[in-house]
Amino acid sequence: MLPEDSLVVLPLSDHVLSLKRILPAILLCLLALPPTLSQNTSDPPLAPESADPTSQEKSGPVQFRTRVDQVVIYASIYDRKNQLVSGLPREDFTVYEDRVEQELTYFGQDDVPSTVGMVIDSSGSMRNKYELVNEGSELFLSMNNPLNELFLVSFKGEATLEEDFTQDVEDIEDALFNIIISGGTALYDAIFLAVDRAREGSELKKTVIVFTDGEDRDSYYTLEELLEKIRESDVQVYVIAFLDFELSNRGGFFGVFSSDREKVQDKISSIADHTGGKAFFPEQIGQLKEIFRSIAYEMRHQYRLAYISSNPAQNDDWRKIDVVLKNAKTRGLKVRAKKGYYLAGKKTSGTQ
Repeated sequence: MLPEDSLVVLPLSDHVLSLKRILPAILLCLLALPPTLSQNTSDPPLAPESADPTSQEKSGPVQFRTRVDQVVIYASIYDRKNQLVSGLPREDFTVYEDRVEQELTYFGQDDVPSTVGMVIDSSGSMRNKYELVNEGSELFLSMNNPLNELFLVSFKGEATLEEDFTQDVEDIEDALFNIIISGGTALYDAIFLAVDRAREGSELKKTVIVFTDGEDRDSYYTLEELLEKIRESDVQVYVIAFLDFELSNRGGFFGVFSSDREKVQDKISSIADHTGGKAFFPEQIGQLKEIFRSIAYEMRHQYRLAYISSNPAQNDDWRKIDVVLKNAKTRGLKVRAKKGYYLAGKKTSGTQ
């Protein structure tokens, strides 16, 4: 081996001969380099600026990355006939946080995998309704995105996780079949458990579907504690409440005050409204299948918007969100989306 400071001078012909021998080896090494070593290594964008929903048919769902400080909103748009509206452009949407317009980092309408929790009332009063609820649930599962992550919670006097995260629809169907009907109604506890479990799911989009036939009677958590839990989460909640007929429709003091049924409906609606979900109050048991179908369809046709908040404060204040649609009133369009959020990990107590 030559010393490091040695210099060997070769004739020109020998230089050319050496290059001819080693050039192929150099080219092979360059071709073998990973792309990140031969290209610009700048980070990819946080998310695509826009997404064409029709492009999914050609290349599959748009992959979406998120970061801790990004706010993600799922919005449903309805027309005067209460039909879902698809295909609206990005320019139609404006998002405000505490009345300050935000710059969107993502806009699209794509069917992405979700973490989906089903919550089924198994109290004694469900005995004559459970077969139809089971059929409605199976209809919902038949429209399920096969990549969804599913779990099942049942409740009577207490809430129980019947089936944990699975992509196998048959696991959920088997758990539904084996539920025993009896006991009371711990509705708030069941939703609390489901929201908490959904937050642990691996998918960015998280949804909880609840079926009940009565008002809460046995929960440990109060409605305000449940609403606080919901406000801290990014979980959409849909509730189907086939209320008992024994709940009075008559308002006190000549109808000035709300009836017992209206009070229960208001409580249940408040749970869904805060999340951008929806509460359904069917009057006939035969309506359940169509409701399950509409929820499944809506979940797969929502608009997804994201932004990085312009508010740099790291506090635990409630941040109000407004999704505004251009000329919504004249076009007869309605927007449904979550009402706001707490900064992740900052909210520890209190309600809004």
